[in-house]
Parts: sequence; C-alpha cells; structure tokens
Amino acid sequence: MKKIILFLLIVMPFFSFAQNEKVTWDYPIKPGSKEWLAVSDFSKRLELLNIPAPLLKKMSTEELVKSCLNYPEYRLIFTRNDLQSGYNFIRSSFNGFVELESRPDAGKELVKVYAGYKPDGFDLNATDLEIGNFICKITYIEILMAQTEILNKLNPADSKELMTMCSQKYKVKKDRQKYYGGIGLQTTALIIARQQSKKLINAKIKHGDQKINAFINSLTFDDIGLLDDLVMENDKILSDGL
Repeated sequence: MKKIILFLLIVMPFFSFAQNEKVTWDYPIKPGSKEWLAVSDFSKRLELLNIPAPLLKKMSTEELVKSCLNYPEYRLIFTRNDLQSGYNFIRSSFNGFVELESRPDAGKELVKVYAGYKPDGFDLNATDLEIGNFICKITYIEILMAQTEILNKLNPADSKELMTMCSQKYKVKKDRQKYYGGIGLQTTALIIARQQSKKLINAKIKHGDQKINAFINSLTFDDIGLLDDLVMENDKILSDGL
C-alpha cells in the first residue's frame, strides 16, 4: 500500500503538468521545405498542414485561432472566383478551420485578436509587397470572422463590440482606399452584412434584396457605394440600440 501511495505521489505531478501544458501547432512541415517538395501532389501537400486529431481536440480556442490565422496557405483564398469560395476551399483542406467553427467561443477569441488590428498600421514608405502582406493579414481574419458558423455563436455584447469595430476599421480603410481598394473594403462590410442582415432595411430598399444577398453569399458587388451604405446603416442600428 505504501508503495502505491509513493508511486502516486511521484507520477501525479507529471500528469497534472501534462494536462495543463499549452498545446500549440507551428506547422513543422512548411511550404517550400524539403518534406513539402518531396510530395508531388498539391492536395497531398496540403494534408501535411493538418493538425493531428489528438492535438486538435486538446488545443485551447485561443491557440487554435493563432494556428488558423498562421495557416501557411491562407493565400489560396485568392485563387477562386470570390473570397468565400476561396475560404471554402482552404476549409475543405485544413481541419483547423472546421474545428474552430465548432468552438462556441471562437467568435469571442477572434474579436479579441481583431481588436488589435489597425488598418492604418502600415508604413506609407513600405514596399508594395510589405503593404500587400499587411492588408492580406486583415483580410484573412475578416473572412474567417465573417463565417456564419462563427458569427452565430457571438453573444449580444460581443456582437455589438464587433459591429462597432467593423464600422471604425472600415472608415480607416476608406481613408486609405488607395491601398485597400474594393477587395480590402469588402471583407469588413461582409461581416456587417451577415451579422445585421435582418436589419438592413434601408440598404435593401436602395439596392434591392438581390444585390444585398449576392454580396452576403458571394461578395458580389458592382458599386463601393453599396458597402458604404451597409456601414452607414450599421452605424444607425448601433446608435438606435437595435
């Protein structure tokens, strides 16, 4: 009996540490590496980026958000007809996005990270590549947050915080539209459009349900004025406390 107690005293601290250890994923095989290039089929290469199932389930949502935002092939969202189709493609390739969408606190954790993103935080004297990479990082988190599976899990307070941040960040982007263009503005407006879809009465009257729905479903729009109107109506919804 004494031996059993002694054994438990020795091993229990180890198990406690193992259970509390932070589980992270830093993509041990990265695009361009020897292991990556050794696989000729691109779809098989993408499988190398998947998080092993036992680790995936143990990761905190905070760490999972970091891993998803650092997904090495996030750029593939630009290889389809629209960003939603692009996201659907990488989602079908990477198990981290699927897992994140299932987490009840995914939206809350993404909002925390998004709060630190400053659309005007790049150096105007930076190279085009550096500015482009900066803008892409914001696009990545916004297209991820715009997924209805994530937006639907936000509580009212977090949703209001996100809607307020989106309006603020959109206006900063608008001031630097020379750099962001329409593609940089659309993801911010998309979050608003999807989260406030039932309340966008004026925008639907002005532009028609068909155009609003086309934007919500596949980011289709032919006038940046539509995006401006979505943000303007969001401001009114927030000010009216609706």
